[in-house]
Amino acid sequence: MYKNEKEMYPDVCLWFKKMLQSKFKNARICVEDTSKKVLAKWLLEKGFHGYFPNYQTYEVEVDVAGVIVKTDKEAHLGFVECKLDKINLRDFSQLLGYSKVALPLYSIILSPKGVSHSLNLLFNVARRNDILYYTQDKHIFITRWDERKKEIDLSTIIPKGARIP
Repeated sequence: MYKNEKEMYPDVCLWFKKMLQSKFKNARICVEDTSKKVLAKWLLEKGFHGYFPNYQTYEVEVDVAGVIVKTDKEAHLGFVECKLDKINLRDFSQLLGYSKVALPLYSIILSPKGVSHSLNLLFNVARRNDILYYTQDKHIFITRWDERKKEIDLSTIIPKGARIP
């Protein structure tokens, strides 16, 4: 059992990198713990800033960031936000804000304890999936992290029936 979020990061980084590598076979993938670094600075340090013209506006500190370099001119971001407790509206809103700023290809929030009662009601009873979207065609995935398997629990993904593309 993780004692703090920081203990989750290596497992989540490894899972996220493997997931991205399986989806983008010919791409260069970089995934790291960026929890203590502003994304703009990390992109600059890693030399990825040239792919993102607005990178200087990415003043966010996402727990795990990934870059998928598809060609010399095309790259995409991926975010994973980790929580130890049940994911609540404040946690979700934080990632929604980050995602609206940087427009990642993937935006995932996960926790070993799943979602709070109120978030469960919001998405699974009130069916307010519109709130998940940060662009017209991209939305946040919310899921439970399986500590034992060190991967997400596919049966818990919100929105229901969604697959991480």
